[in-house]
Amino acid sequence: MSRNTLFRLVVFFLGIPLLAASAFIGRNHGLPIFGILVVGASALAAREAAFFFPSSLRDYPGSTVIIPLMGTLIPTVGYVSSLTTHWDHGSAIGASAIVVPTFMVAASLIMAVQVVKRIDHEIDLIVPVVTSHLFILIYPGLFTWHAARLVSFEYNSELLLLFFLSVYLNDSLAWLFGRLLGPITRRRDGAPPVAISPNKSIVGFVAGFLTSIAVIVLAGIVRPEVLPGPTILHAVFGAIIGSASIVGDLVESGFKRSAAVKDSGQLIPGRGGLLDSIDSAVFVAPFFFYGCVILYGI
Repeated sequence: MSRNTLFRLVVFFLGIPLLAASAFIGRNHGLPIFGILVVGASALAAREAAFFFPSSLRDYPGSTVIIPLMGTLIPTVGYVSSLTTHWDHGSAIGASAIVVPTFMVAASLIMAVQVVKRIDHEIDLIVPVVTSHLFILIYPGLFTWHAARLVSFEYNSELLLLFFLSVYLNDSLAWLFGRLLGPITRRRDGAPPVAISPNKSIVGFVAGFLTSIAVIVLAGIVRPEVLPGPTILHAVFGAIIGSASIVGDLVESGFKRSAAVKDSGQLIPGRGGLLDSIDSAVFVAPFFFYGCVILYGI
């Protein structure tokens, strides 16, 4: 059994249950365990995302603190503001009133510091460094913020569980069916369905996509108070989540190939970095949150 296979089995039988537990611990107190996991994961993911850029843009005095800090800034502020919104029984959209100014101040400081600190022969680094740091502020920071915002909903635990299941069951079954049937479901010319990730298979994409739809539809039928509305609405939401989950995995693969790195890090032996394991969840978080708000009026 390969390390990758072993890791996926551990995620399926141990990781998902632990994530589910974090979504129910301290339900009436802002789900603190989940909040810590989001902020911590965003810090580690930001450190790994920095390796998508040349060392000249990420290796500088204080970078080991500044880069993770940029990854945690938005989700931390967003999580705290979501707690306030939850306790006040207001709309989660109101959290934007705090996070948007936070983002603008942080972005302005990034630009200002680079302009002030650069000496003559370093001026050509201003745009690349600003770009790399804004990227980290957005990915994973701004993306993971939307996961933290889920705590403000009335059925926050159920929605977080649904979020985890719709993403990780998608990934697990896509991998499983891809391994079992992938070789016979390539295009006739033998080319992979997506060049950026040649090991993916069409049957894997389809299996993962349908899994997300099935999870959302089943949740809507079993717990209509959590996801109210007709089955067709649940199917649409599931299709959005399924598509975003697949694209999120491909996006990170694209970043790695563009940066000529095999893995985002070495945090998980045999698997790579943390970002390699949460890329789909990070990308799906905004789609899941806004889907709840727009489609269901939660």
